[in-house]
Amino acid sequence: MRVRLKEGVRVREDTFGGICYVPHRDDFFAAVEDVFKVLKGLRPDWSVADPAFEPTYTALAKLGICETSDPLIREEAYSGPAFLGEFLEIPTVSEPLVLNCFCTAHCPLKCIYCHADDLMQQFRPEETLDQLDNVISTARTINSLVVVITGGDPLTRPERATRLIDGLAGGRALVLDTSGVGDLEALLPTLKKHCVHVRVSLDAISPTNSKLRPINKDYEPNRQFSGDYAQETIRRCVSEGLSTTVQTVISAFNENITELRDLRDWLISAGVRHWVLHITVKGGSARRIENRVAKQKRGRHVLPSEKAYEMLQSLIRETKERELPLDIRCTDTDTTPNSVLLVASNGSLYTEGYAHHGKVLLYDSSEGRPDTLRKLWHYVDRFGHARRYLNWNPKFNGSVSLDKACYSVPLPPKPPRATENIVESEAKYRISDYASLDRKLQSLGFFPSPTILQRDEYYDTNDKTLESLDYVVRLRRTGAEVVCAIKGPRVWTPRQEYSRIELEFSVLSNESVKAELRKRDLHVTWFFEKRRTSYRNPTSGVSVELDEVPQIGTFIEIEGVLQDSREIASKLGPALGHQERKNYREIFVEFMKAQGVDESEIMGASFETQ
Repeated sequence: MRVRLKEGVRVREDTFGGICYVPHRDDFFAAVEDVFKVLKGLRPDWSVADPAFEPTYTALAKLGICETSDPLIREEAYSGPAFLGEFLEIPTVSEPLVLNCFCTAHCPLKCIYCHADDLMQQFRPEETLDQLDNVISTARTINSLVVVITGGDPLTRPERATRLIDGLAGGRALVLDTSGVGDLEALLPTLKKHCVHVRVSLDAISPTNSKLRPINKDYEPNRQFSGDYAQETIRRCVSEGLSTTVQTVISAFNENITELRDLRDWLISAGVRHWVLHITVKGGSARRIENRVAKQKRGRHVLPSEKAYEMLQSLIRETKERELPLDIRCTDTDTTPNSVLLVASNGSLYTEGYAHHGKVLLYDSSEGRPDTLRKLWHYVDRFGHARRYLNWNPKFNGSVSLDKACYSVPLPPKPPRATENIVESEAKYRISDYASLDRKLQSLGFFPSPTILQRDEYYDTNDKTLESLDYVVRLRRTGAEVVCAIKGPRVWTPRQEYSRIELEFSVLSNESVKAELRKRDLHVTWFFEKRRTSYRNPTSGVSVELDEVPQIGTFIEIEGVLQDSREIASKLGPALGHQERKNYREIFVEFMKAQGVDESEIMGASFETQ
């Protein structure tokens, strides 16, 4: 079997393992740590799969996370909870999964349950194109995996949608929400250029859709039925090769199994493979209707009954049993409304209130204080945020415990681990034959990442107290990332490997941590650069690093549990050169002294000075 990461798939590490986003399905998956290690090991180009992991890649390929050949595993419809591996509870994500950005407050419809109307009304009269710069700035500050371009309706203001998409494209996946009413043709080139996933709202293929989503005559005086335009937009997007999802809001008006079956069957015939069902939320216009009905004791509720959950379960079960090619995902945020992040069309950040009725302002773009953007994040329910996008709700999943409903990803048996991660065991060798070493590593399932430049700075007191005790305080810069390491004394084995306690943590501000070190009389006593190529095997706990060090050559470091590291070293055999006991500083200083340089003049190793 050969395997590669599906194009566009994004992965992000988290405390429980990590998150995977599959853009063509618009689906998130939470992965336990062992499964996430496999996800991180997937590369965009083809590689030969370890036979022990073929069942793992088969399971992931069925979800569209990876692709395989020899054999080809086809992607399948999946409507279950989005958890890869066994989760006992829904995890809380460290960073947002989704950020919703309003590109306009103008909308061609007057949906009776609109949850965003209270956010749009105040911004419509003064909406300007330049405000999109604030929307882009706010969005760039929030580290979400996905940005949803919404409104209003982006198709009513395609020039604003184009500017917003162009401004946010590149780092994150983009999704566009639309009713289908507006100028799709003007936006199609931008959607295709940036591989934007399009979500079209359609609540029914019967006249019920127009009752729920009537045309706003202020914007579209000559149009009649919103459903016709939604259906045409869906067909157009599918024919243009755009990844397309249909969103349906379940309300008291379409809480009808026949209505939903008809819509489902039409979607499949139109080539749609992804369907999201949203339970109407008591917010915006829906809240006003519910309050009025409750007060006046007449009129029709818009929120569906409790029976809607059982009906949707039945619909999903029937779709699975018939093996219909359609994913179905359900959301219900009425119990956790403050789990959604909304950037208004002026750049301010909101969430839906929980105890407060209406939107809660988290950040006001007009104040010119981007440093306060995260100040009120404690109002956002991150647990509910994860639940919303990972397709889990007890009302939809019945009495089944989450750990019994997770997606099974087979993994080969794990070898026993005797060493905790805070203990570093390392062996260093010179390289005698790089080409042979690279071939051997890849035959063992270790594949290289792109080579990166690292600069290490070592801190000590003026009288080298830490060095005398074999302690290390190091700042490592890799691009914009800075990691601080604190290492204890080395413990040597008879075979010249060593183990030591090592703690590493990321540093948010390089200058602030340097200032803290100076306060403790710690100064830079040595620096050196290296070009590092990391080799990883998702099935192994061993890390292999190839380091090119200025003037003294290329070395390999094998790190991990001692017995595992020894096994890898023995398999690399003749490709390895002389084993080194010294660290890079000691090797470099010895080399420079042999060149006639006084040790007091040797401050570091840099590619610029070689």
